[in-house]
Amino acid sequence: MSFFISVTTARALQLISYQNNEGVALYNQGKYAEAVLLFKQAVTASKTFLNCPFDEVQSSIDIGPFASLEIFPSQAARTCHDLSSNMLDESVYTKAFEVVVTLAYEEGARHFICQEHCLLFSRLTTISIYNLALGFHALGLAYRDDDSGIRRNCLSKACDLYNLAYSIPQQEKDQEIIDASLLPLFVQAILNNLGGCYANLDDSEKSMVCFELLLKSIILSQQDLNVAGNLGDLDDGLSNDHSIACFFNNTSFLVLKDPGFAPAA
Repeated sequence: MSFFISVTTARALQLISYQNNEGVALYNQGKYAEAVLLFKQAVTASKTFLNCPFDEVQSSIDIGPFASLEIFPSQAARTCHDLSSNMLDESVYTKAFEVVVTLAYEEGARHFICQEHCLLFSRLTTISIYNLALGFHALGLAYRDDDSGIRRNCLSKACDLYNLAYSIPQQEKDQEIIDASLLPLFVQAILNNLGGCYANLDDSEKSMVCFELLLKSIILSQQDLNVAGNLGDLDDGLSNDHSIACFFNNTSFLVLKDPGFAPAA
């Protein structure tokens, strides 16, 4: 997704992407509380900008940059050394999503600044909401033996945020809120982690629904790749992403229960 935007929009995109990526860096260091604060700032700033009147956003602009936005799972190693168990590594998709904003200026040019800039902020908002959910999820698991209600509160917040992040691309798929190449991984990460959160909250019914949807998504993704003939051409960053093993670990019991669920070879 790329198009010309206003200078005001460009500055906001850079700020929000910076807040998100700094949050990812803190998350990867196991500093979950600090990461949550930055993800909150990114979500708030992005939503605030989305609610601005378009005329206000693009006023007094002569030259606008050509903007593009890339999203990818963080490649940083996750050790979870500060957690009281390895549960996070084994059952949760632990990678937060980073964003890269690229701006290119054409000197002397005047460009029509279209309202599609909102799509950039919708995408940023969605990614930041997911990362915020992941931060609360990690915090909840870190309080494994907590009896004060902090653990349950964090996991409940994570569930609410995962649900919100899941609803946006489902409602706006045709508007390319998330890149088509990334959408399956993003949706599967949400469903996997949401199912795990519900399981930690002893809500087996909702957890089962999430894992069933996850397995169906995995099967559909494989079928799409088979039809397209792209099984050997997956992006290296995703095909070598060993952290998706948790998707299969969390859905294998469904295949054993009903072999009809098994993906075709």
